[in-house]
Amino acid sequence: MRRYTMRVLLFMGSYVAILTGSLMFARGGGHAQATLIGLAVITAFPIIGVFWSIFRLLVETDDEYQRLLFAKQALLATAFTLTLVTVWQFLQVYDVVETGPQWMAVIWFAMLGLAGPFVRWRA
Repeated sequence: MRRYTMRVLLFMGSYVAILTGSLMFARGGGHAQATLIGLAVITAFPIIGVFWSIFRLLVETDDEYQRLLFAKQALLATAFTLTLVTVWQFLQVYDVVETGPQWMAVIWFAMLGLAGPFVRWRA
């Protein structure tokens, strides 16, 4: 669990630093499209690292019951997120809303947090 915590803290710290720096740079304006694409990809790497850390925890967890609970939590978070996005996109199709949620990773992390107590309560 310590390795997981350190990995997540490292990735989230680098995410905040990269996001802050790249947004400040991009807001300066006048950058080539390729530069902005590069900034977007570089900013996504730490979030991808957090996902890797979460699923690495599944591999490294010795206790099978804890692994099962965490797998259920991740699946439930994914289901919650996909449900929200699906409903939102149908609202968009029927012109009820103009745009959908833009921060899918943040929504998934929030759902992961909400799913944890539910999975442990139902276990």
